[in-house]
Amino acid sequence: MYRAAVLAYDDCYASSLGGFADVLQIANAHLRQQLGARSSQFEWQFVSPAGGPITTSNGLQVSTQPIRASEKFSLVFVPSAHYAGSKAFDRLLARQSTACEWLKAQWAEGAYLAANCTGTFVLATTGLLDGRPATTTWWLADQFRRKFPRVDLQLDPVITEADRLVCAGASASYLLQTIHIIERFCGPVIASQCAKTMLIDVSQTKQTPYLPLLTDKAHADSLVHRAQHWLQKNMAKDVRMSEMASDLGVSERTIIRRFQAALDQSPLRYLQSLRIEAARTLLGEGDLNVEQVAMQVGYNDTSSFCRLFREKVGLSPGAYRGRFRGPSGSN
Repeated sequence: MYRAAVLAYDDCYASSLGGFADVLQIANAHLRQQLGARSSQFEWQFVSPAGGPITTSNGLQVSTQPIRASEKFSLVFVPSAHYAGSKAFDRLLARQSTACEWLKAQWAEGAYLAANCTGTFVLATTGLLDGRPATTTWWLADQFRRKFPRVDLQLDPVITEADRLVCAGASASYLLQTIHIIERFCGPVIASQCAKTMLIDVSQTKQTPYLPLLTDKAHADSLVHRAQHWLQKNMAKDVRMSEMASDLGVSERTIIRRFQAALDQSPLRYLQSLRIEAARTLLGEGDLNVEQVAMQVGYNDTSSFCRLFREKVGLSPGAYRGRFRGPSGSN
């Protein structure tokens, strides 16, 4: 038997907590069908440091067994948790000190440790991810880097794995992560059967197409705010830095320097992100062809637009439309 433990804690997501075990249950069904009732299968239990009931973020109570130093598992899963602000999240992480020591002991005994979304913060708190690749939910990436500067954080892959430490991105990626783990334990055939049974698209190996290019980075520089507004207003035109500088009454060097200081990027890079974000919206919701979309967002050279789009989004404009086209653009 493959012994698995699901680490349950207050305010974790019920979907991540129970969904991991649900996929293992599907794997067991395929194992029995393919290899017979006596085949190696998964067994699991929900555990917590003290045992007893825990309350998930949506109010569901789950019974747990207490963690015991004498019990050894093949696999331990750390589900994601609801993020209720930085202070509340710091308190949640501080409550996991006993669990973190137990996780380190399980890994030292040969267990795979898998963490999903905000659960990767718990795994990183153990120190086991230091010097190793990891991923997490994209919108907490900056906070993750500040807390764990020694971890090699990678936001492009949906899943990272190194030395029996498996991390996954935003919450729903636990489905892909569990299929990945099933492949590790049971092989590609059983993993593929599970994915098909549950309609899990295993081709989604990158997070890049989902990541926003523009983030609301707070700053108090009024000149940069004016420059951002100017670029948004003139995005579709042939933008010249000299024209923007003249309209704002400053030098080009001043705008570039202040932009870099406030947003950690150049005005040109910001303009590119503006245009590509607008193109993503048009591709997902409208009926314009790629050439028309390129012109609509300020690119007369369609090949240059496609090259930049692929560089920033990780997909061609056509592939992006195929994956993300909404109902309003499906006719």
